Amino acid sequence: MRPFEPGIRQAATSFAVLWLLLASPAVPAATSTVAEQVALRAAEVTGMAIYRHDHAAAVATDALLAAKAGTHDPRVRGWISEETPQGLVVTFFDATPAALYRVSVSPEGTAAAPIQLDAPQPLTPSEAGAAAARQLALSAKFQPCSDSYNPVVLPDGERWVVYLIPGTTRNDMVPLGGTYRVTVDGSKITGQRGFTRSCITLPDSPDAVALIVTHLMDPVPTEAHVYWSLWAKKPIHVSTTDGSIWKVDGNHIQPSN
Repeated sequence: MRPFEPGIRQAATSFAVLWLLLASPAVPAATSTVAEQVALRAAEVTGMAIYRHDHAAAVATDALLAAKAGTHDPRVRGWISEETPQGLVVTFFDATPAALYRVSVSPEGTAAAPIQLDAPQPLTPSEAGAAAARQLALSAKFQPCSDSYNPVVLPDGERWVVYLIPGTTRNDMVPLGGTYRVTVDGSKITGQRGFTRSCITLPDSPDAVALIVTHLMDPVPTEAHVYWSLWAKKPIHVSTTDGSIWKVDGNHIQPSN
């Protein structure tokens, strides 16, 4: 949950479908191809990166609100996060965009005290590119599944890849539906995809040891499944197009036996 951008989930998953999947014997995933193995490893790495950046933004926001006694600075229009040798730095910017605050987040996910800049500071070229990609991705046409979205901007060579994560204030549902990836090259969107075909959410009771979902868009699980498994802090069993079932346990994907 991010105080600057609260969201409310709007769709529900069929409990009957989930129960049938849970009650059915697991179908071992067939021997995957080299291409699928590459896709799996990429999903593991990218899903973990999305989670780290999103978590850093969340704890940085909490730290900033705490430092300002819970008062929201109306100048803040968004944030971007950037890798450094010491961890991640989250920069909150205004409408210019110019930097207002910077918060360092350790590799363990702990936020340091926010640094408030004496005056709005020009973004670095890398920060400016990330901020522009963020805004462009948010302007893309997509079917929203939440009142708000939390963008995660990752560099990809000369391009940017922006993940649009549905905002939520609920801990009893995993809002898998409505997660999008937008590729930005310069001032143009050159690629866009959703990871579901509907605003599906997974019910997540405190005593559930794992979640399960049918995924008919790819032969193997994606970075979105990795991210949401990390977010929910429990495995997600993913049934893919060929009937195989995969276990996504955080940033590790393996056939479900």
